[in-house]
Amino acid sequence: MAIPSRPGNAATRDEPPVRDEPAARAGRGELAVFTWKVLIVAGVAALALFLWKISGTLLLIFTGVLFAILLQRLAGYVGRATGLGHGWSLAIVLVVLAALVGGGVWLMGTSMAAQVDQLQQQVGKAMGMLPDTWRQRIVDQGKEWPWMNQLSSFASGLVYIVGDGVVVMFAALYLAASPGVYKRGVVLLVPPRGQERATEVMEVAGDSLWKWLIGQLVAMALVGTMIGVGLWLLGIPSALALGMVAGLLEFIPLVGPFLAAVPALLIAFAQSPQDALWVAGLYLVIQQIEGNLVTPILQKQVVDLPPVVTIGAIAAGGVLFGIMGMFLATPIAVVVLVLVNLLYIEDKLGQRRHFPDPDA
Repeated sequence: MAIPSRPGNAATRDEPPVRDEPAARAGRGELAVFTWKVLIVAGVAALALFLWKISGTLLLIFTGVLFAILLQRLAGYVGRATGLGHGWSLAIVLVVLAALVGGGVWLMGTSMAAQVDQLQQQVGKAMGMLPDTWRQRIVDQGKEWPWMNQLSSFASGLVYIVGDGVVVMFAALYLAASPGVYKRGVVLLVPPRGQERATEVMEVAGDSLWKWLIGQLVAMALVGTMIGVGLWLLGIPSALALGMVAGLLEFIPLVGPFLAAVPALLIAFAQSPQDALWVAGLYLVIQQIEGNLVTPILQKQVVDLPPVVTIGAIAAGGVLFGIMGMFLATPIAVVVLVLVNLLYIEDKLGQRRHFPDPDA
């Protein structure tokens, strides 16, 4: 005997399950929010990777900006003193700087050429004082030295350095010649409501970088003077030229002082090994004074940059970007502090900024 099915059971099987529409909409909303978060994180990661890949180019452009600020401010002083336009004032600054650099290179080249023969004689005399076995070993190692590969590596590195220098030079010239064009271009990337604030931030950052440059130029002048006077007291030839070279290379942190000491040591060794030791001691003492006393105090007084920030920025820049990172670590730290103080401390927190000091 068949058991009749109950209408209620059939209706229950045939009806679709009842869905909670608000819960479904909430689930879809959460999924959309999560998807957007994932896309944003992926976009930020891709942008960070892209910036990391082109970090060398960005550092070169930033170097051009620094030199452009230097040229623009110097041209402004010349224009106010002479009444000339910006273009002529900039041309005068470029001619004077080229004359100073060219004069220093000429003095240095003349001094080095005059000391080459004497240096060769000193090296030959030192070789003659060595035992025969040592001298023969040095000659044999010189024959086995892969000098062609080393020379090729040095030449390729020199080509890259010259190319980077050309990029920086032209970037600085274009930026200094027409700074307003590039400022307006950057401002146009900001939404209209923030364009006035963006202009203010760029002005404050530019003033802070100029103050940092002033401190750096004063440190260069002090180091160049101390080196020149010290070498003159030691009786080293071409003390003026060597002092100029030391002052110019002082702009490159950590590496510049070692590069500046090389020609001085060669010229001193051409006179005697004892003079070379005295010169090495002189450079070591002056660089300790400059690195631990002069530069931190100057940066603190001129741009109010804490010394610990300067040291930490140089260390971090060297780890992340090598020599160029050390070269630009301090000015990048200046810009970062300006952005943090203006855009975060003032705009987001509503507090008074601490860097740069608005009352200074």
